[in-house]
Amino acid sequence: MAIRLFTLIWAALLACKPLPAPAAELNREQISAQIAAGAPLKLANRDLSGLDLSGIDLQGADLFSANLDGARLDGAKLQGANLNRAQLRKASLRRADLSNASLYAVVMDGADLSEANLAGSRVIGLLNGVNLSGAGLAGADFGADMTNQGMAPARVEMNNAVLAGADLRGVNLTHAVMAYAKLQNADLRGARLRWADLSGANLSGTNLTGADFDHANLDGAALHGAQGLAGANR
Repeated sequence: MAIRLFTLIWAALLACKPLPAPAAELNREQISAQIAAGAPLKLANRDLSGLDLSGIDLQGADLFSANLDGARLDGAKLQGANLNRAQLRKASLRRADLSNASLYAVVMDGADLSEANLAGSRVIGLLNGVNLSGAGLAGADFGADMTNQGMAPARVEMNNAVLAGADLRGVNLTHAVMAYAKLQNADLRGARLRWADLSGANLSGTNLTGADFDHANLDGAALHGAQGLAGANR
């Protein structure tokens, strides 16, 4: 528990610092050579900031605590990758495949994940201002880690995030902090939002059929044209 608490505090401190100038240790060609060699891709703790890794195949890669700030990973294959404690501030991951990836204590503030696939992924950390418009998050687990609820609860923070048109069916967002999030026309059928902070969020046109909002904070939230309100647990 102490280690997990440290990682969340560490992530919060990182989010307050400005992005350093890119100083990647490896280039795209060197990473591609590792992939071609067929060995397990181990990039833990490496500085890959600012690299253009668009379309690259990083399935199952070990990117634990890697620095990918400002990197371009558009269309990259990251299925099952270990991105725990990784930094991806202002990174571009448009249409990237992060299905079943692990992103625990990740820092992704300002990242662009529009139309990305995060189905079945595990995400805890800082995603403030992230763009997840049109993204697929069905079955993803963004819920708080209930085994680590000390001074700094291990949960996801997505203040001012954009999730317009996102597929959030069955997603776990228990205790998520999503103040002023933009969720217009998102599909939240069966989503779990118990104790979530959705104050000031825009839920206009969303499908809330079967969603669980028990103890959620919806103060000031816009619900114009939302479907399934009668069946949602509030």
